[in-house]
Amino acid sequence: MINKVQQPVSSYTEFEKLQWVTTKPIPAVGSEVNVKINGIGRSKVLKYFVEHGFIGLLVQPQDPPAWYLKQNGDDPCHVFPAEVAELQVRKDDGKADEEFYNSQLRPADQNSTCHD
Repeated sequence: MINKVQQPVSSYTEFEKLQWVTTKPIPAVGSEVNVKINGIGRSKVLKYFVEHGFIGLLVQPQDPPAWYLKQNGDDPCHVFPAEVAELQVRKDDGKADEEFYNSQLRPADQNSTCHD
């Protein structure tokens, strides 16, 4: 089990810009998404997080694989849009839109066009 770093309630981190790396809107807290990474499956959105300027989702797996339960218990997991089926950006042929991802996956202060 990973020890969580607790940030003081009165503390916060400021960002000049945040990146949501998908063309889809941020899902509402309480909605369900399909987490494709590692076969985690249907999960409920609990809240959001920011890592290095990138916005992600904290989700609670509904019926996670046995390996997940053994490794994490009933703890929620952190995922980014590319790891969620409904949020993935794909071309008409179903393949990942590498051009989109290559243009977005760099630090938020390097002229990103995502959410200017």
